[in-house]
Amino acid sequence: MNSKSMYERYGPWALIAGGSEGIGLAFAHQLAAQGINLILLARTEQALAEAAKELRSASAVQVRTHALDLTAEDLLLRLNETTGDLEIGLLIYNAGAAHGADLFHDASLDDALHLVNLNCRGPVVLAHALGGKMRDRGRGGIILMSSMSGLSGGAYIAAYTASKSFDITLAEALWAELSPLGVDVLGLIAGATDTPAMGRAGVVLGQNAMQSREVALEGLAALGREPVHVAGEGNRTFAGMLRSSERQQPIEMMSQGAAAMFGKTYPHVELSID
Repeated sequence: MNSKSMYERYGPWALIAGGSEGIGLAFAHQLAAQGINLILLARTEQALAEAAKELRSASAVQVRTHALDLTAEDLLLRLNETTGDLEIGLLIYNAGAAHGADLFHDASLDDALHLVNLNCRGPVVLAHALGGKMRDRGRGGIILMSSMSGLSGGAYIAAYTASKSFDITLAEALWAELSPLGVDVLGLIAGATDTPAMGRAGVVLGQNAMQSREVALEGLAALGREPVHVAGEGNRTFAGMLRSSERQQPIEMMSQGAAAMFGKTYPHVELSID
């Protein structure tokens, strides 16, 4: 898309949940370059302030920041207070990186429910509130960030894989409902990406890890062209293999990969798949 069509399609404001760093901040830079004003949501005020300063030094767009817990019970109320009467033409839900790994019953129930609230409830609340207005206007866009982990269950990241699978199917359903009405929807699947969140989680990244800017560029290019996009050629090849294999093999591969990334040991377990 050229600069004019991007603004006309998705301006004047974009809201990025999880926009203070990593892929979310990379999206913000790309949109700012197109003249689209930004609302950035994240938990940490300092990180938001640093992101806003960086964006304002690089462009002339307006940047508003709000420290907001996307798992809060009053999320919808806080969202309405944050957005007011602004016309938000693009929603990017980028929150929800894996911050650690443990066996499902060794982690707390609160940890699992936190991921469900962040990766499932949060996107539903924001997509319902903002997507409905886009539908009424007959234009707009929604990008729900997911993960390669959402393509298969895996040991040590059970709740994470399940919640990221939810994001993919939610995006597919909204694409079916909204694209005929002028609203573009994309489920964007990222593989291992070199982000601050991954670093804090202690994830061991391989040489093929993508950069945040690469993921954001692919996501914006795919928006309006397909319901789901896997960023990175190598990731697309791997995703195709996961989808075409018998279910036991992807589960084993995902479990082994998660164990390696988080420094865990994954013993082979014979799975009986009926």
